[in-house]
Amino acid sequence: MSLISDFIGRVVSLALRLVFGLAAAVFALSLLFAGLVALAFMLLRALLTGRKPAPVMVWQRYREASRASSARWTDRATPSDTRAQKGARVVPADVVDVVPRDITPR
Repeated sequence: MSLISDFIGRVVSLALRLVFGLAAAVFALSLLFAGLVALAFMLLRALLTGRKPAPVMVWQRYREASRASSARWTDRATPSDTRAQKGARVVPADVVDVVPRDITPR
């Protein structure tokens, strides 16, 4: 009796593994297909409108911001006139404080 139940258990286990493996494969392929459809839509829209796709623009802005940030942190030793030529903000050498005044309560 245990020989038959072991055989049935193995068959059921194999069937469940196949079903779940097939379900995982179908899920993965559907995600891949959805990604390809989205990519094709973005490329077609970019071709029709003449504008770059949004993910490309976001990535370019991120790279520009990253480069600007690293340039700000690594260019500390350069003189202010060189930084002004690059388009950076010039910090004035003199600091002028504000004259304090009393504010009367109402």
